[in-house]
Amino acid sequence: MDFVSRDRISSLPNPVVSHILSFLPTKEAASTSVLSKKWRYLFAYVTNLDFDDSDYQDGKPKSDAELSRSFMEFVDRVLALQGNGSVNKFSLECSNYDVDLARVTGWILNVLGRGVSELDLSILEYPLPSEIFVSKTLVRLKLGPANDLTLTLDRKDVFLPKLKTLYIDCVDVQERGFGFVKLLSGCPVLEELVLMNIGWENWKFCSVSVKTLKRLTFFCEETYENPKSVSFDTPNLVYLEYSDAIASKYPKVNFNSLVEAHIGLRLTEDQSGDADFSEEDYFSEGDEEKQMVGNATDFLKGISTVQILYLSAQAIEVLTFCCEPIPVFNNLIQLTIENNSEIRWDSLPGLLKNCPNLETLVLKRLLHKYNKACGNVCCCKRPKQPSCLSSSPVKVLKIFLFDDNDEEDGSEMRQIKYFLEKMPRLEELVVYYNTAYDPAVLELSKKLQKIPKIASPKCKIQVISENLSLSSTVPSFLTTRWSSLPPEEAYPWVDSPPPQIIDPMLEYGSPPEDDDSWLY
Repeated sequence: MDFVSRDRISSLPNPVVSHILSFLPTKEAASTSVLSKKWRYLFAYVTNLDFDDSDYQDGKPKSDAELSRSFMEFVDRVLALQGNGSVNKFSLECSNYDVDLARVTGWILNVLGRGVSELDLSILEYPLPSEIFVSKTLVRLKLGPANDLTLTLDRKDVFLPKLKTLYIDCVDVQERGFGFVKLLSGCPVLEELVLMNIGWENWKFCSVSVKTLKRLTFFCEETYENPKSVSFDTPNLVYLEYSDAIASKYPKVNFNSLVEAHIGLRLTEDQSGDADFSEEDYFSEGDEEKQMVGNATDFLKGISTVQILYLSAQAIEVLTFCCEPIPVFNNLIQLTIENNSEIRWDSLPGLLKNCPNLETLVLKRLLHKYNKACGNVCCCKRPKQPSCLSSSPVKVLKIFLFDDNDEEDGSEMRQIKYFLEKMPRLEELVVYYNTAYDPAVLELSKKLQKIPKIASPKCKIQVISENLSLSSTVPSFLTTRWSSLPPEEAYPWVDSPPPQIIDPMLEYGSPPEDDDSWLY
């Protein structure tokens, strides 16, 4: 049977077999050349080459120098076997300091000379050759991640006429902001740009100015400093991911075509400390304005035409302490908000009021730090304070719960109840419950069925778990029954006083108690 199978593969047209070999790791594809002269010939036409020096760590006791020597000899043999044949993709990862960088440069120049269209390089302590940045054939270029992979463009021309995707991760751009601008200016058809951990907080400025760009990912891990100046001039961008400490200023923000944005802006450690002091003053001195600890207003105004928006928990905090006023998002139809127990909801009332056409609201967890400023949206509302939810246009509310979230006080269930009581246009509530305890899904569904009143008679309630067989839908006749009863019968406690907000100086503990008999 094995012989027949092998014979069938051998009988395929040569271009088809070479194409199949291109999907194998290069080391494995090369091993087929020992089968016969025909297979040796076929491997020479493999167009995707993927070299990783870690593949040579086979468990046998070898020194780094021995491993590097075996790896380099293998790459040399493969490239020599292929001669001047065309190359589609060349991927090279070198994590061993004993690799000869001069030979690495020779390999890169080899594939550049053969018209490579995709180049993926991750090499320790390696100065990238300038020839990469004048390639007439590169369509996709990925640099990093690697320690001390350096990009030097001083006095060098940059022209990549076909490059559509550029991915830079942990690369040291020697000329910083000026070199980065030079790099982007030499990419006239660039459509996708990914920037990861470049360390631009030490640059005087960072400017992303590409008229053809459609997708941008801009990410930096935790830093102690704010970037000094960040600008975006990308009028045709439709998708944005931006996670970083807020910049000291945003001189230009042009996202005129933006459709979807994932924002993970955050405060630095110093700004978080200032925010805590500002909040203490706010609560101790009455309803005076909180002190702003940064300014992200210009950036947030720049994305205000977006249609789909995702905000991390840290970005919600940035809205509270670094944005005044909150811009109006007239085009926004879907908003996703991530929460955790350390983040305040102070900015949510203003944000939701400024989303007049919002259709879908997604809340990932409901835990947050309770205080008086979140009362417009939260069940810890102040007496007689009107809720912005009463005028909310939201039709679909999706809530993600985790079985480790809801403590014995039932705070998340009270929050769901509050949403149902206040949102008049709600047509669908979907609760995604991530729990390993199967009966918990049914228990949650029962609790939702017991909620005494809802604002919208059209609302359908559904509980969904990873185990679809446990998903549950609250019967529609229940919501019809609630809406058809006279107010005094449907809501027997309608004249009872609303819950009191807790003392904000008590570390914002659990939300105030209400009539929670429906929870149990």
